[in-house]
Amino acid sequence: MRLSTGFTSSLILLAVFTLAACDKSTPTYPTSTTAEDDKSAVATVADSPVPVAISDANISNDVKTALLRDEDLKNFVITVVSTKGDVLLTGVLNSQSQINQAILITEGVIGVKTVHDELTIRP
Repeated sequence: MRLSTGFTSSLILLAVFTLAACDKSTPTYPTSTTAEDDKSAVATVADSPVPVAISDANISNDVKTALLRDEDLKNFVITVVSTKGDVLLTGVLNSQSQINQAILITEGVIGVKTVHDELTIRP
């Protein structure tokens, strides 16, 4: 059976677009960067077994958002810097329990590998 050239071309284009849509190298995290980006961490998101690249900007933003949602910490200025998933926290809080709480919240954010605590207690 012989197929027309137009029909064959349409099938080939359909196959190309279908394969392109299935490309797993494209991160699914919103506004994330590719895995080749030096300033990204790789984390497993939700129950997905596929690692997803999460940019340090996203990690920092997610940590800041989580800290601002906490009633005990929302009024403090806590600086968050992320480098390849290693997060540095700096700022001045009122108590050690607030520092511990900030560290626990940060550790719970997707993409955070380690937390470096440089938080201090107000004299």
